[in-house]
Amino acid sequence: MFDLEFDLTHCPGALADLGEAMGRAGVAFEGGGVFSQGDRAVAHFLFKDGEAARRAAEVAGIKVVAMHEPVIRRLRQGTPGQLGAIARALAEAGVNILIQYSDHNNRLILICDKPEKAAEATRAWEAG
Repeated sequence: MFDLEFDLTHCPGALADLGEAMGRAGVAFEGGGVFSQGDRAVAHFLFKDGEAARRAAEVAGIKVVAMHEPVIRRLRQGTPGQLGAIARALAEAGVNILIQYSDHNNRLILICDKPEKAAEATRAWEAG
């Protein structure tokens, strides 16, 4: 799985353009979200084939800022404190969480500044 970061204009139709570009290329979204910042919007979406998603966006004139290999974990759903516990484990390992969202399978998607340390620190939540 790959997380792609997109730079979108903050206007009607920007997300539609991204979704249509992926649809034309036969690339499915696996999770993600869009966050507005002034006149720009930052989008992070998860894809099985990161290179295909990058090509589809670039063909459509959509700027790809970065592609990351995320740490994917499964929280114990319904158990209070899980997000705090995994975030604390990362903090104690000296890892900063840059991006966090969920995928379509209720897994936690983490983009961290130290991915190898993040993977090791969160083994207790490793997705099967």
